[in-house]
Amino acid sequence: MDAYGTVLLGSPIWNVRAPMIMTTFTEALDFSGKTVIPFTTHAMSGLGTTERDYAASCGGATFGEGLAVRGEKARDADDEVGSWLRRIGLLRG
Repeated sequence: MDAYGTVLLGSPIWNVRAPMIMTTFTEALDFSGKTVIPFTTHAMSGLGTTERDYAASCGGATFGEGLAVRGEKARDADDEVGSWLRRIGLLRG
């Protein structure tokens, strides 16, 4: 983690939340000075409570704009994902 300033956390959304394993994972790491950017697949809830939950478990982090893609549209989300990556400064062009 020391080598990274930006950390993307990806997961599905289950019942409005990221799976509990994601909280277990994030609580075990030091996010001080890092930018955390969540991305998810979902059925109906968008990012759900992911941003709030990560804010509680990623102490010291700041948060960037997350992305939520409907699970059944994930295969066709290239343009949406590319646009998001450009908007948050992780992809040029």
